[in-house]
Amino acid sequence: MTRKIHMGLTHLFAGLLVVQFFLAGLGVFTTVHNKQFKDSNFDAHAALGSLLVLVALLIMVVALAGRWSRRVTQTSALLFGLMIVQMLLAGFGADDAPVLGGLHVVNALVIVGVTYVLVRESRAPAPAAELAPA
Repeated sequence: MTRKIHMGLTHLFAGLLVVQFFLAGLGVFTTVHNKQFKDSNFDAHAALGSLLVLVALLIMVVALAGRWSRRVTQTSALLFGLMIVQMLLAGFGADDAPVLGGLHVVNALVIVGVTYVLVRESRAPAPAAELAPA
């Protein structure tokens, strides 16, 4: 059961990640179009980012509870860790360190890669031990 929940959460996260990239682009091009930066151009991106941190936490908790694969558990924990780093990079990058803002984008690409691994792992056949009736 935890495996199916993990798979659902992982796929939800992947879908929301696509929306997150759209919202980032929308914020950038709204800023360029209006020729004026406003924090509100990125409010939706920031709000969804906070939701993604919570979904990543749930993914990690379900992986820890399920204990079906060390790789999936470690990758789930890595995803949550990267989301925490992402939140910090966004905050520091927006405040005083633009280079950290640049790393926010690079970290996002790493998050996409880790998410891909989790989606691929979630689609792998369950081990025989899980399929046997208890």
